[in-house]
Amino acid sequence: MDISNIKTIVFSPTGTSKKIAQAIAEGAQESQKVEHIDLTSPNYPKNISIAKGELAIIAVPVYAGRVAPLAEKRLRELSGNNSPAIIVALYGNRAFDDALVELKDIAQAQSFSITAAAAFIGEHSFSSSTLPTGHGRPDASDLKVAKEFGKKVMHQLTKGQKPAAVNVPGNTPYKEGMQNLPFTPAINLEQCTQCEECVTSCPAGAIRLNGEIQIDIESCTFCCACIKVCPEECISLASTPMAEKALALHTNCKQRKEPQLFL
Repeated sequence: MDISNIKTIVFSPTGTSKKIAQAIAEGAQESQKVEHIDLTSPNYPKNISIAKGELAIIAVPVYAGRVAPLAEKRLRELSGNNSPAIIVALYGNRAFDDALVELKDIAQAQSFSITAAAAFIGEHSFSSSTLPTGHGRPDASDLKVAKEFGKKVMHQLTKGQKPAAVNVPGNTPYKEGMQNLPFTPAINLEQCTQCEECVTSCPAGAIRLNGEIQIDIESCTFCCACIKVCPEECISLASTPMAEKALALHTNCKQRKEPQLFL
């Protein structure tokens, strides 16, 4: 198969999915042009169509063992045109549960031909300096694996080897995912400088400056992008029930997980 271009398609509130997708693309690239398509912003590009001769690398984060809901919604707008695709789930060193099989089902429903799949580890969105989980992931070792994975997949595609059906772990029906929560991350308004970094980083458009920073309960998906980007560290999980979850993750998910590749 001739691959004319490579397109990464990511939903990546805290940047981990994006890093892995770009590393896979770097490994896969021979003479092809690489285009990066980011679905994270509320103003994400619409009506994206991937040509049959292009390779798509689709990477999304795992929320509670499922594809992040906003990612699922935005991926449903893609047109794959039977183009080959590598699908990637990024999880926070706990487990990816049913996310990869769900992502496979979504991509196939949008007419992508799944060539390969992978589960990589990213720093958990609830991770902090005091309660780290998957700290610093993906790291240099992860990125090396991603590049080699991309190179191997491209070799199989361009050498005329007909790919077999890609089987991934997971169950259908899928497990129950993360539900809407009746609270948002906590904000220390006295410490806030109103720089609006959190406003521009929120993939759901749930944060606004209206005299003070406000987070809309109905829209917040608890992706924690606002926490990661705040230069004053005035947004946190403190004083919310999710603080207990962060402690449990830190306590129970210390053993390093490694990427899993499916060809």
